[in-house]
Amino acid sequence: MNWRRFFFFRKNTVNPAVAHYLQSTFGFRPKSTKLYEQSFRHSSAAQKIKGGIKDSNERLEFLGDSVLDSIVAHYLYEKYGNLPEGELTKMKSKVVRRENLNALGYDLGLDRMLKLNLGRQEMHDSIVGNALEALIGAIYLDKGYDFTLKLILAILKKRGLDNTVHDDIDYKSKLHEWGQKHRKPLEFQVLEHRNEGGSSFYRIQLLVDGEPMGQAEGNSKKVAEQKCAEQAFHRLK
Repeated sequence: MNWRRFFFFRKNTVNPAVAHYLQSTFGFRPKSTKLYEQSFRHSSAAQKIKGGIKDSNERLEFLGDSVLDSIVAHYLYEKYGNLPEGELTKMKSKVVRRENLNALGYDLGLDRMLKLNLGRQEMHDSIVGNALEALIGAIYLDKGYDFTLKLILAILKKRGLDNTVHDDIDYKSKLHEWGQKHRKPLEFQVLEHRNEGGSSFYRIQLLVDGEPMGQAEGNSKKVAEQKCAEQAFHRLK
């Protein structure tokens, strides 16, 4: 065996920047960063590899979404043994809802790791949340379920998992109360509205005293406004 060639190949399976991110953010260093690099690659920057499939993070996102659901469901099942299925489902949905994953992705610095080629288009927050799910998929394939469960639960608990499952806050009302108290006007602007296949889509921006303070998407104006208000509430808080 050509040992020089072997070690050269092994060395180049690790991207130093990706390895440093994983070590500094999650506390582990992978033997290979190939899966993790793929988890950061948006479809806009991907290439076709076979059968029309691209080397984007979309397949890993599909896998990570299911792994995350399983992790949160497992935790809630063990912690709340006296609650019926319907209540557990509501609690899980509060944890894995899109705006939470988007915000967590930003907290973990995923937006700085993404490989994108959007041109003049803006990067939607959902791209960051989707990348988080893809990263969870990569960790699962690399490290296994038990490792992933412990790691993701630790991250979620650190960011208030047990409070989130009981969270029924009307952020829009709370923000209006804040605005009245501090004499700051609020304005929700519709940036985009379209109908596709009988379903509506809204993209809303919130201005607080004329300053952009949140932007969100939803299948109704009310949902998108509530998401915007939640973003702004946490920023102002």
